[in-house]
Amino acid sequence: MDPADAYNGVDCTSLSFLHTISQGDISEKKKTRPDSVDCTPPEYIMPAEANETPLLPLQPGIKNNKLPQAIKILTTSAWNPPPGPRKLHGDLMYLYVVTQEDKRFHISACPKGFYINQSTDDIFNPKPDTPSHLCHSLIDLLSQISPTFKRTFAQIQKKRTLRHAFERVATPYQVYSWTAPVLDHTIDAIRAEDAFSSKLGYEEHIPGQTRDWNEELQATRELPRKTLSDRLLRERAIFKVHGDFVIAATRGAMAVIDGNVLAINPGEDPKMQM
Repeated sequence: MDPADAYNGVDCTSLSFLHTISQGDISEKKKTRPDSVDCTPPEYIMPAEANETPLLPLQPGIKNNKLPQAIKILTTSAWNPPPGPRKLHGDLMYLYVVTQEDKRFHISACPKGFYINQSTDDIFNPKPDTPSHLCHSLIDLLSQISPTFKRTFAQIQKKRTLRHAFERVATPYQVYSWTAPVLDHTIDAIRAEDAFSSKLGYEEHIPGQTRDWNEELQATRELPRKTLSDRLLRERAIFKVHGDFVIAATRGAMAVIDGNVLAINPGEDPKMQM
């Protein structure tokens, strides 16, 4: 439900304003259309408007996208990974949860499901707590220990099902929006861990595995296109290479801005480096 992933270009999350632009009239069952539609252009695009054109109108629905938060923190525990003896007992991983009621729990994941253990921030004790609330699903466990989570999660699920299918489907290629608004920066331990564990595409720079984009593009252009199946295979290959190149170029540009790519002339002034 949070559009941050779509704006950041993560996992082909689609960015759709269909429901906002169509004012909810996107289902065939709804036949009640207004007789007169106001087609007057908004003030900010008129020539007499003195202010600069804001980017906010290009992002409809941002203000109305607030949802109640179901949980404060859900992340991997600092006791991860389980030690050898606990792995033999079946412990897979440990989770750390802070509910909206400000209660803190350490949760063990095992083949039977999830249960609360007796660990604290300072003492490791993997034994089940009393009550342990053993549940096959993590959602069920969180619903038992947090009434706010149970109520809010149901609201989020209900709002998600009300959205049109076009707004929930993933895009076939990654989209990077250049007009992303300033979103609220929320606490997210998983995001912080991903930022430092990502390889920045270094696995593609291993000698012998570097992708030659020019070679790949020329190879796809030279594929046969006499029959329909040949043309389909050729277009699919071109689409794949283009999509991979956009992802790699965007990731590379961000790495350059962050200072993670060494210039080929590091001895020069910063403005002369390439």
